[in-house]
Amino acid sequence: MQADLVLEGGGARGVALAGAVAGLAEAGVRFERVAGTSAGAIVAALLAAGMAPTELDRLARDLDLRRLVPAGPLDQLGRIGQGLRGLSVLLELGLHDHRPMKAWLAEQLAALGVRTFGDLRREVPGDDVTGRHQYRLVVTAADVTRARQVLLPWDYADYGLDPDAQPVVEAVAASAAIPLVFEPVRLPFRDREHPAVLVDGGLLSNFPVDVFDRRDGQPARFPTIGVKLTARPDGVGDIVQPVTGPVSYLRALMGTAVTAWDQRHLDDPSVLARTVFVDTTGYPSLDFDLDAQDRAALADKGRNAALSWLTTV
Repeated sequence: MQADLVLEGGGARGVALAGAVAGLAEAGVRFERVAGTSAGAIVAALLAAGMAPTELDRLARDLDLRRLVPAGPLDQLGRIGQGLRGLSVLLELGLHDHRPMKAWLAEQLAALGVRTFGDLRREVPGDDVTGRHQYRLVVTAADVTRARQVLLPWDYADYGLDPDAQPVVEAVAASAAIPLVFEPVRLPFRDREHPAVLVDGGLLSNFPVDVFDRRDGQPARFPTIGVKLTARPDGVGDIVQPVTGPVSYLRALMGTAVTAWDQRHLDDPSVLARTVFVDTTGYPSLDFDLDAQDRAALADKGRNAALSWLTTV
């Protein structure tokens, strides 16, 4: 079975995505195009570049996430460190530098012979009359200077840039730049003095399951399978994030901003039918100190959810 794949963002919980991909591949699913947001963009990039699903699963289980998000010396300085970290947010617009993640991803992609989106072109006549879908990879970002979602590499032309020439790692870094947690990515903009500022695509849509759907009214050449890092919704009105104080209030506000747009998908029975739900409850998205046991548990959750979903289709 050939299918397009869309992977939700989820920070450290993204380990479960690799398990889900491995489970789908184990059952004979072959991926034509892959899209992802945030952590989903990292997994999608490796898969689109040609990494075998079994190798991707092994990599996710073995990878110390602190290699991508190193703990800095400020973490050891108590309140002083907290103050300096706050200053970092003010000056750099994020606590963490995205260079370690980019260096690691660039190394992985180089081993697969991929550097730019030009290395991920695919030519399938009649696949889509718009011509936009001729890449194996699409990642989402949010351009806060233009207040809109950006789909890369498709939207590079809007900035006066050649999509084929753009490094894959820069697009993934933008997609994974969780606001205030990671520094944003700045993109040159033709005829404008200031660059565009791109952050985590989850700010606008953490689960863009319709990204490969055709817009010309014709049926899709390949079905889309989505992988979402939450339990399957059982009804309307479930409390996702209780508000008990200012911290949980801020968390709930951010959660609402991230999930409200995607909720429109989950009200559609056809979307529910093509989505693998991986219950990652209990694993915070920003816990980059996951040990090997936790990573294995998340990967197993993803694999088991995918295999279970396949019994329903």
